[in-house]
Amino acid sequence: MAGPLEGFRVIELAEGVAGPYCGSALGDAGADVIKIEKPAGDRARGWGSRAKGDLGAVFQSINRSTRSIALDPDSAEGAAIVKKLIAGADVVVADAGFTKHPDLQPEALLAAQPKLIYVNLTEFGEEGPQANLPPYGELVAQLASEATTSLGNIGEATVRLGNDNASMYAGIFATQAICAALFAVDQQGGQKIDVSLFGAMLFMRSTLWVALSNPDFWWGFHLDSYVKPPEYGYMCSDGAIMLSLNGVTQEQRDAIYKEFDMEWVRDDPMFKMFNEDTAGVGRYAHVVRPLWDKGLSKFPMDHVITKMRELGGQAWPKNTYEMMVNSDQVKFIKMVQPVETPEGPLDQMVPPWEFADTPAEIQRPAPRLGEHAADVLTEAGFTAAEVAAFKSRGVLANT
Repeated sequence: MAGPLEGFRVIELAEGVAGPYCGSALGDAGADVIKIEKPAGDRARGWGSRAKGDLGAVFQSINRSTRSIALDPDSAEGAAIVKKLIAGADVVVADAGFTKHPDLQPEALLAAQPKLIYVNLTEFGEEGPQANLPPYGELVAQLASEATTSLGNIGEATVRLGNDNASMYAGIFATQAICAALFAVDQQGGQKIDVSLFGAMLFMRSTLWVALSNPDFWWGFHLDSYVKPPEYGYMCSDGAIMLSLNGVTQEQRDAIYKEFDMEWVRDDPMFKMFNEDTAGVGRYAHVVRPLWDKGLSKFPMDHVITKMRELGGQAWPKNTYEMMVNSDQVKFIKMVQPVETPEGPLDQMVPPWEFADTPAEIQRPAPRLGEHAADVLTEAGFTAAEVAAFKSRGVLANT
């Protein structure tokens, strides 16, 4: 198996979400990613369902395409092993503070390897009162970047995001930064790169903030998530659909009312607002949605979707997770791939890349703790006797 990053080696000194999310993406693209774990293992190993073995589903998803070696990076022997592994690598992805050993600090490593790319993942960045905190507090990053206001009901307290967007965004930005740095390394040499969860959230949120047209009312293009309740779709007789009438003419709207026997809506006190509503993305869509539900609930989803499209609207089924992963389109673009694990095949989402000449794919399942220690150390130049000695002295954990 190969990929566009075949030939590059990455050492991951990270746990949780951000670093592993980055590492697995690089591994899926063909890089050889070696995950250094402490003796207790990545704290995410038990996260999610354990329906298939001892590894949690979250860990299996964001640590695939990597190899694991477990040791204490702060011990003299452990640090020496990690240093030797890094000497043969192109990239280090590290949580701030993962190890305190002086030989493994970015300044020391970059001095010894001028072409090394070192990514330092932090909570809030490398400067300021919250400098160099490890990237573990995704909820803190959400709160600090006011990202929590995207969920909840009007007039009620805000709630946290449903997943760890801060860490995932940081992992994506770290992957982008690494690819850019690899492109420039021959001309400019290696470098240290800081990626913060807080900065990643601020960057992503800025696409909404700059869209404000009425700051006092938190309204503007794509800003209705601040002032509207959660989206549950438009109810048909057999399920919900997503609907948009953006760009639909009055003539087309009149045809829609007629098609769905909704002429009665013209006598409703909210008809003016309803008639101007673009549905779904409209400012007052949540206010007039009950009128749409009343009309559309008499018809099955397929009929509504077909007729809406014929009359100029956009309509799609509101998928459940099961509907989505089993849809024809997902199957056609091959986004779900079975990965062989010791407990049997495990379906996972593959990256949304389609490389024409250097195909990328999931390289291997998420590793068991310390699973690849012998192979990794042998490749790095350690003899079989040395590896055996490390095992006997307990330098290597879980081997």
